Amino acid sequence: MHNNSMKAPWVTLAVFENLPAAEISRGRLLAEGISCRLRDRSLSGLGLIADGIEIEVSATELESANKVLARDFSSDLDREP
Repeated sequence: MHNNSMKAPWVTLAVFENLPAAEISRGRLLAEGISCRLRDRSLSGLGLIADGIEIEVSATELESANKVLARDFSSDLDREP
């Protein structure tokens, strides 16, 4: 995590249609040491699901976070534990 991340504004990195997809990406970012948070953009209090789940990161970590989410991790699924 960069020292400036606590002072820089939070910016939207990505928007997901569902919580599991957002949580997977959040886990990938946290594993790389990138602070992030989820924001529910839905109107669930009204019984509506409108805009999905946002992942926000510090503006200073936006470029690094984009690189993490752009990386293809599918080959990791084929590995034996």
